[in-house]
Amino acid sequence: MGSMSLLSLRTPYHEICPFQSLQSNPKFTINFTSSINFTSPNCLKPRWASSVSQIQPPKISATTTPWRRRATTKNQRNLPSSDQIDVVLHKINIHGYCRVGRTREAARELELLEESGAVPDVKTYTVLIRSYCKDRNLDEALRLLDRMKVDPNVVTYNTVLKGLCDSRKLDSAQEVLDQMKVAPNVVTYNTLLKGLCNFKMVDIALGVFDRMKVPPDVVTYGTLMKGLCDSGKLDKALELFDQMKVAPNVVAYNTLLKGLCVLEKLDKALELFDRMKVAPDVVTYTTLLKGLCGSGKLDKALEVFDRMKVAPDVVTYTTLLEGLCDSGKTEQGCELLAEMKDKGLKPNIVTYTSLVTGLAKEGNLDEAINLLEGFKDLGITPTMITFRSIISGLCKTKQADRAIDFLDYMVWKGWKPDEKCYGILIRGIASEGLAKEAQELLKELDARELVKKTWAKNFARKCQGC
Repeated sequence: MGSMSLLSLRTPYHEICPFQSLQSNPKFTINFTSSINFTSPNCLKPRWASSVSQIQPPKISATTTPWRRRATTKNQRNLPSSDQIDVVLHKINIHGYCRVGRTREAARELELLEESGAVPDVKTYTVLIRSYCKDRNLDEALRLLDRMKVDPNVVTYNTVLKGLCDSRKLDSAQEVLDQMKVAPNVVTYNTLLKGLCNFKMVDIALGVFDRMKVPPDVVTYGTLMKGLCDSGKLDKALELFDQMKVAPNVVAYNTLLKGLCVLEKLDKALELFDRMKVAPDVVTYTTLLKGLCGSGKLDKALEVFDRMKVAPDVVTYTTLLEGLCDSGKTEQGCELLAEMKDKGLKPNIVTYTSLVTGLAKEGNLDEAINLLEGFKDLGITPTMITFRSIISGLCKTKQADRAIDFLDYMVWKGWKPDEKCYGILIRGIASEGLAKEAQELLKELDARELVKKTWAKNFARKCQGC
């Protein structure tokens, strides 16, 4: 007999099972609190029966086998026993507890299941191992892997590998790979390669790649190319791209384009873009636009933007708008902002901050401040970068007094200026020939502990020549 008998239960089923979907569905509720007469034909009433009268009791004759005696027929013997139902309930509870992050309760259910003499299946073990990994409890996950009463499958191993890689236990992950009792699949290798590349261990990743016992897929190549690009090994990434034994997807192209743009190899990036064998997506265009704008090739960026074959999103517009504002073309940036709104796109904080910064750089400080004051109506929360850009613009135009007033406005609105804001203001005051006042302000900030003492000392040393 299992740890709980079906007829001894006194709790609704939906309270035993932690699944929320069962709790909200009344048809899953089984109430064992009332006495059930199993000899009555009414207990077999189907849900669709409108009344008890629709169910006719069986006719009893001299040759009819009594209902109680029929309980030993073949059909009755095939019904699950209470022990079997207990096993099912334990498994359901394990899955449910893990689903809602209650790993300790799930582990207790597994203990009860094993103590009953039943052997959990591999899926149940894997679910609990995954829950341990999500909790970053890798020691328990590995212990459970070692004491499993059934052989783990490749999904079990992949789950452990992902948990180890996410926790940066890459040596342990490689040990698990070497000790696998089943053949690894491509997901196994991709999981380990991603973990190694994420932590800049690309040389080890290339060694694992060379020892793969299954053919690599497009994800394998994409993961390695990203790792190589992030490590500055662009030439090796391009070489791997040319050696691909599967057709590259758009993600692979985007990875290389980003690597080329970061290193400002825009000619090669445009060449790769022109010979793409798959349709570019919005990420492709945005990546290329960011590289072109960052390198000052704004005209080429506008040309690429005009011939986009997919609808640009907020990030695409913001990237181009930022490029326009950085190049002193804030008026075009405002036009682009209006185009965004006409197409039903909602600009974000980066969009508006780029515009405020551009206006401040060009000396249009009143417009920048007016735009900032309208942030609340737009549902936008300004960042410290937004405030810094206005303070910097005021100081560069020899309006340190207005910069001080603006700083007071920040504090009044509940924003605490950071050390960079104070630094911009102090330099601005000093640049107007008020070095003594700037030093006094720095001392006051230090005394009121509005800046760190180490920062104040370092800043004072840097500004000795101001």
